[in-house]
Amino acid sequence: MIPRTIAAAFLETDEARWLAPMAAALCRRFEAHLIGAHGVEPLPLLGGDLASDPIVYPEFVDWQRKEAAEIRETFEHALKAEDVQGEFRTPSGVRDALIDFLVDSCRAADLVISARVPGHVGRAGDVRMQEQLIRQAGRPVLVVSEAAQLNNPAQHILVGVSCSREAMRAVHDMLYLAAHGARIDLLSVSPSEGEREAVDDLRDDLAAALDRRGFDVTLLDRMKTTSEAGDALLHTARERGAEMIAVGAYGHSRLYDFVIGAVTTRLLEKSHLPVLFSK
Repeated sequence: MIPRTIAAAFLETDEARWLAPMAAALCRRFEAHLIGAHGVEPLPLLGGDLASDPIVYPEFVDWQRKEAAEIRETFEHALKAEDVQGEFRTPSGVRDALIDFLVDSCRAADLVISARVPGHVGRAGDVRMQEQLIRQAGRPVLVVSEAAQLNNPAQHILVGVSCSREAMRAVHDMLYLAAHGARIDLLSVSPSEGEREAVDDLRDDLAAALDRRGFDVTLLDRMKTTSEAGDALLHTARERGAEMIAVGAYGHSRLYDFVIGAVTTRLLEKSHLPVLFSK
């Protein structure tokens, strides 16, 4: 599988400086078209009914437009440097539904790339936008950081396997980024012997299917104890020397994620590698 359309979701100017060149380089490897989608901060409201028109700070709007122009310039420079085709999209009006715009701009892509958002208070809005991108776009989202980029098809991928729809999508979505003959580790993190047995047949089927595609497949098991399953994925990826992790995203309800914790959240916060999330 080769991605022919890739979308890069830009939230901040600083991130665009390294994310745009990385996305353009990956598009050159795949001979893919690159869509740059700029998601901007929501407008503040000054009192009154939320249904009424917001009172817009002129300075805030000017800042938004300036940032969009800077990101566009960075994006177009990256396209030219890698000699790839692409287009840049940003909201045309300050009252646009910004999360919807970002998600809709990426839905036609084979693959979406987004920068990992630091979890500090000043980026809370960006964290929510990235979560909605993963939940709503219906496309696999590759989350990278400046220190954990992916410039070429991956030679070694760790895949988290469970009996869930999201996990199965991750197994197949990672084929977009796997190099020919890549090493694929299929990892099951099970809290009990009973649950481990439930995925054995599934993993055997997946291993056989990937073997038919020419991949070098290894089956791995880790028992989940008191630690997070996300920690087990990260530890195993480091131990095995993987270049990328692929997992199903947000496989539980929001309440479960809030009370119990979620692998998705853990990987978004802590991963030292690019992570492909499939929902």
